[in-house]
Amino acid sequence: MKELFGFEKIVRDNICQLCRNQLELLNPNEGCIRCYKRNNESICQDCRFWEEKYQIINCHQSLFEYNQFIHSYFKNYKRYGDILLAELFSKDLYNWSKCNRFDIITYIPASNGHLQERGFDPVWKMYHQIFDLTPMLVKLDADKPQAQKNRYERLQTPQTFYFQPSNLDISRNSKVLILDDIYTTGRTMMHARQALEIAGFNNICTFSLSR
Repeated sequence: MKELFGFEKIVRDNICQLCRNQLELLNPNEGCIRCYKRNNESICQDCRFWEEKYQIINCHQSLFEYNQFIHSYFKNYKRYGDILLAELFSKDLYNWSKCNRFDIITYIPASNGHLQERGFDPVWKMYHQIFDLTPMLVKLDADKPQAQKNRYERLQTPQTFYFQPSNLDISRNSKVLILDDIYTTGRTMMHARQALEIAGFNNICTFSLSR
C-alpha cells in the first residue's frame, strides 16, 4: 500500500532465514574503520599499505564478511551465470542506500572479455535496480581474473581502468561512490579511484557487498 501511494519503495527480501543465518554482518566498530575488515586493529594492514604507498585514506564500506556462503553465492552467480541471483541481496542494498547519499554513483564494469564470456555485467546487474548508476569507467582485459591471483599478484596488478566521460555535465566537486561486488586487497578499487582522481574527482567513496 505504501508503494501504491508513493510513500516508500517496497523491496522484497529474497533471502530465507536459514541462509541469512549464514551471513556475517560487518561493523567498523569490530574491525577496520576504513574498510570494515574484521581484525584486531582499528586500521588494517591493507589500508595502512594504501596510505603509506599511495597516500590514500580509504573510505570503504561493505555489508558482509567473505565466508563460505558468500563464496558459494558468487561461484553460482558469476562463474556459472545464475543471473537470477543478482537480486538476492536487493533488500540489504536498498536499506543501505537509504542511509547513504551521493551525487554520482558509478560501478566497476566488466571488461569486454568477461562481458562476452558471461553474457552480462555482474556488478551492474546486481546494483542497477537499487542505484541510479552513471557509467564512468572502462576496464581493460587483464592477464588473468583477480579471483585467480594470490595476494601478491593482486597488489601488483597494473592499472586497467580509464575514465570515460558521459554525456552528463558532471561537477568535479561531486561526491562519488564506486560500487563493486567483492573487496579483497582493495587493488581494483584503488585503480578505479585513481582513474577518477586523474579526471579531477577528489571526493570518492567505495562500497562492496562483501569484504
